[in-house]
Amino acid sequence: MKIGFDARVMRYRGIRTYSRNLLRHFAASGLEVVVFCQDQEKEALPWAESLSLVSANLDPLAPHTGKAFRTLVEKSGVDLLHVPSPWAPVPLTVPLVATVHDVTPLLYRRSLPPILRFRYKRRLEQVLREARHIITVSNISLSTLIAYGGVDPAKVSVIHNGVSERFRPDVSAEARAAVRHRYFLPERFVFWAGDFRPEKNLSFLIEAWARLYARSPDIPALVLAGSQTGEYRKLKKEVEKRRLGSRVLFPGLIPDEDMPAVYSAATLFVFPSLHEGFGLPPLEAMACGTPCVVSDSSSLPEVTGPAALRFNPTSLEQFEDCVLRALNDCELYEGLREAGLRWAANFVWERAAEQTIRIYERVLRA
Repeated sequence: MKIGFDARVMRYRGIRTYSRNLLRHFAASGLEVVVFCQDQEKEALPWAESLSLVSANLDPLAPHTGKAFRTLVEKSGVDLLHVPSPWAPVPLTVPLVATVHDVTPLLYRRSLPPILRFRYKRRLEQVLREARHIITVSNISLSTLIAYGGVDPAKVSVIHNGVSERFRPDVSAEARAAVRHRYFLPERFVFWAGDFRPEKNLSFLIEAWARLYARSPDIPALVLAGSQTGEYRKLKKEVEKRRLGSRVLFPGLIPDEDMPAVYSAATLFVFPSLHEGFGLPPLEAMACGTPCVVSDSSSLPEVTGPAALRFNPTSLEQFEDCVLRALNDCELYEGLREAGLRWAANFVWERAAEQTIRIYERVLRA
C-alpha cells in the first residue's frame, strides 16, 4: 500500500497540525507515504525512510494548478491520495480520501473573500461527490456535512484529533519565565490562541474584558495570540477605543515550540467561538494543566466534555461569571485542572493515525 498525502495546504494552522502529526505517526508505523509539499515546508515535516517528500510548488487554492498536480500524483505511482482539506484536485485517477474539518465558509460568509468562498463551495461539492471516503473530526462536523453538503453518512468517518505529547503539565519554571520575557507577558494572564476570524467571537471577548475590568480592576490581562491578519486590525482598534491597551495584549503568532510553555504559564484559557469543527487549543491547554472556559457551541461540548466551564457565547453575563468563578474559587480551579489533564489524555494522535490507516485499507479493498 503506497499512500499519497497532499501537504500543500500548510498555511492553515489546524491543517498544519493535523498533517504533521498524522505523518509523524505514519512514519513510526512504517507506512509508505509520498508527501506532496511546497519546498519551504519540507523542514517542518517529519523525516523517515518510509516518507518520500516530493516537491509540489502548486497552490491548491489556485484554479489553474489542478492538472499539473494530477499529473504529479499519477507519476508517483500511489494507490490512493489523502487530501486533508476540501481543496482536492478532482477528478483523480486514484481513489481519494479527503478530510473536511468543518464547513465554516458556508456558515460564516465573512470568513473568506467572496470569490474564494464561491470556489470553496464548488470544490467542496465536487470532493464530497467524488471522494471514496470522507474523514471529519467531530460529530457536529458530520452533522453539518450532512445538512449543508448532502453527503451520505455511510461515506463519512469521525476521527477525533489528538493532542501532541509536547503538551505536558511539567513545563519548567525556567521555560515559563523565558516565554514571559520573550513575548512580554505578565506574571498572571488569561490566554486565547487562534486565527482572527469572525466565528472566533473576539469582539465579544474584548467587550467582556472591558466589563470585567470595570467590575474587578485586578483581573489578569487578556492575551490574544495569533497571526496578525484577518480581523486583527479591527480588534486592535476596539481595544484602543475601550482604552484597554495594557489589559488586552497581542503578542503575534507564537511558534509551535513555545506554545506548551505559554499554555502552562497562563492562569486560564478562554475560547468563546461561535463555531469550531473541532477546537484543539482548549485540549492543548488542558494537557498543560491550564483550566479552560469555553463556549457551549458546535463541537466544543464534545471536545472538552466535563472538563471545562461552559457558557452561551452570546451571553456576556454567563462568560463573566465563569471567568470570575474559575479565578476566585481555588477548589473549582484545581478541580478543572485535574479534570482537564484526565480528559485531554483521551485524545491521542497515534489512535487517529491508526484509524486513518484502516480507512485507507477499507477504500483499497472496495
